Amino acid sequence: MSPHRVETLPSRAALPQYDISKNGFLPAEAPLEQLPQTYYQPWEQIIEQLPFLIETQQIREKVDALPVLDTAQLSSEAEWQRACSILALIAQGYIWTGPEPSQRLPPAITVPFLQTSEHLEVPPIATYATLNLWNWRICQEGADITQPDSLVALQTATGTDDESWFLIISCAMEARAGPLIDRMLGALEAVEANDVQTIIDALGYFRQSLDDIGRLLERMDERCNPQAFYHTIRPFLAGSMNMEAAGLTNGVFYDEGDGKGSWRKYRGGSNGQSSLLQFFDAVLSVNHSRSGGFHPEMRKYMPGPHRRFLDDIEAIANIRSFVASQESNAALTAAFNDAVKALGTFRDKHIALVTRYIVIPSRMPKPGSGVIRKDIASASTKMALEAQTQELRGTGGTKLIPFLRTSRDETNETAVEK
Repeated sequence: MSPHRVETLPSRAALPQYDISKNGFLPAEAPLEQLPQTYYQPWEQIIEQLPFLIETQQIREKVDALPVLDTAQLSSEAEWQRACSILALIAQGYIWTGPEPSQRLPPAITVPFLQTSEHLEVPPIATYATLNLWNWRICQEGADITQPDSLVALQTATGTDDESWFLIISCAMEARAGPLIDRMLGALEAVEANDVQTIIDALGYFRQSLDDIGRLLERMDERCNPQAFYHTIRPFLAGSMNMEAAGLTNGVFYDEGDGKGSWRKYRGGSNGQSSLLQFFDAVLSVNHSRSGGFHPEMRKYMPGPHRRFLDDIEAIANIRSFVASQESNAALTAAFNDAVKALGTFRDKHIALVTRYIVIPSRMPKPGSGVIRKDIASASTKMALEAQTQELRGTGGTKLIPFLRTSRDETNETAVEK
């Protein structure tokens, strides 16, 4: 019996119980493009016009006229996901469009949003799941969803190709990594069987997959302009936490009607909420203790089944300890360290992307309309941007880049000494 044996192992057969499909953390089938019940047409009509309603600042008027719809008619998980996704984006438009941010979310959004979020075990805010995982369609039947050209976002706040591309790049990365989840579970099982060759092969596949995902990330510039992202897209990703500079001192009041409701503060949507990167860390036993509580906090924004999967993987991760125990096997050690290096390299690419899309634009004046294809900024989105920038920068410069570099360094330190 292997000394690295674990009591409970998430098996490949159990992956559907964690809502993990052949596409990884993406659904097995493309998300619904519309809820089938005519009862939910009021939501669908607003989401279809959302960019126009935001641009003309009519979104609050339209939402305030909505009835409070019951979620009891939702049946399939795809329907719950569609409802949650469109309510999240409508909520973002409502809060961040107007002369100042809205400190209140009306019952017509709050009530069903709380219900769909509870069902899907995600916070009632626009998250990576609602913006990315459940918000894509295939351009042509049979197309390869690991290629971003094959996908388009179902709905966006700005209606721009820049925003769709920004979201879809992550979806393609998720799809490309789908087979890797199964492969690495096989490596965990191989540790118990002392099957060194299977572990080496899986680690080689990990390295190749990270290289492929990194190349996808580097395609962001093809159709998403950094200035357009920073000035028109990023404000609609804002949360209600640390947004005092935007006027949300207490966060947002989620009004449930009849005198009920509560003030809530949430982080905004972020790729840090992707389960994929945390899976990479978990399976390689990367220790992020120096990064503070950011990684555990981001896990709270993931769908419940995905959170439980990561918790279970962390509890049974055995590859690194096995590699460390096989001191004489140079091939195994090299394969593991190459996988770690690939993950560190991916994080370097992410740091470069954040620098181009957030740090540099934050230090530059806003460009003319010729660079930004569609300027829909209202006073409240400008306030969101200002608050986000204040959170980005500390007294000594930026908070974000040092954090990302620490995460990268912690990754590289996972390598096993030869």
